[in-house]
Amino acid sequence: MEEFLKRLPPRPKSPIVRIATTTALTGICFFALQGIHVSAGVLGFFVMFPAIFLASVLFDRGSGLYSTVLSTILLYFEVKPAGTFLLPVGLVLPMIIFVVVALGLAVISEGLRTAYQRAAEAERAKDLLLQELSHRTKNNLAMVSSLLSLQARMKSSPEAREALEKAVRRIHAIADAHDHFRPSSHNGQVEMRSYIEELCGHLGDTLRDIRPIAVKVDAEEVNLPTEQAIPLGLIVNELVTNALKHAFPGDRGGTIAVKLFRDPSLVLTVADDGVGCPPDKNGGTGSRLIELLAKQLGATLTRENYSPGCEVRVVLPDIVV
Repeated sequence: MEEFLKRLPPRPKSPIVRIATTTALTGICFFALQGIHVSAGVLGFFVMFPAIFLASVLFDRGSGLYSTVLSTILLYFEVKPAGTFLLPVGLVLPMIIFVVVALGLAVISEGLRTAYQRAAEAERAKDLLLQELSHRTKNNLAMVSSLLSLQARMKSSPEAREALEKAVRRIHAIADAHDHFRPSSHNGQVEMRSYIEELCGHLGDTLRDIRPIAVKVDAEEVNLPTEQAIPLGLIVNELVTNALKHAFPGDRGGTIAVKLFRDPSLVLTVADDGVGCPPDKNGGTGSRLIELLAKQLGATLTRENYSPGCEVRVVLPDIVV
């Protein structure tokens, strides 16, 4: 029913269009009644209900009432005996039942469309508010990022500068999620494929310098709520950043492959063909942040050392998409 209501055209303002269309719908149903009246008897009266329903839903309650009156008149002349204005006793009650049901149908049908339109307008208003909130949040994050970037340029200590630059990248990872937040089309969720592609593209452009390092993303169409999308995006940010900074020392080139797929739970893998996993995986702030984010998502985190390369696998068993 919701899909039917979504596809309805706007209500025409011209009363001539409403009356003409309602009359045509009622006439079509009446001609259909002619073909089944003999076999259906009084049950054939209910063939007129689709015209009343459509007139009420397409236009308004008045059109439904007009269709009810027109249908009643046509049925009256159809069933009354010749030479008298009185209906047979056996048809009086069915005719009364038809009129009562038809009037109720006209009122309820028009109310159904009105209620749906009000709900749709409320949904649109909610979407606009969510989009505005998301836009303002991103602007605030961009302001914080700019301040940190300015502070990083002013600091002479390389350690302080690096820490501030890491903070800027993490803020970018959070802000990027708001670019892919879709309130209506995905029930207020984040499109993960485009989000990860943009995030990895930004990291590659920022950190690869002149080294021939390719960052490839292979992600399925997955939509997640922001409370899951942002932690997962931060994990991608940390893993890709670590690979770009440590997996390819000097001028060495290579490939970083980021994958997001269902198996049937959601699985994220970040693999490179560099020098291998760092020996002290728990020593850095980034590694500890990854483990905290994985714990927040209820995910399991594993690392595999290859020759060459390293693969980190994050399995989210609580997220089945």
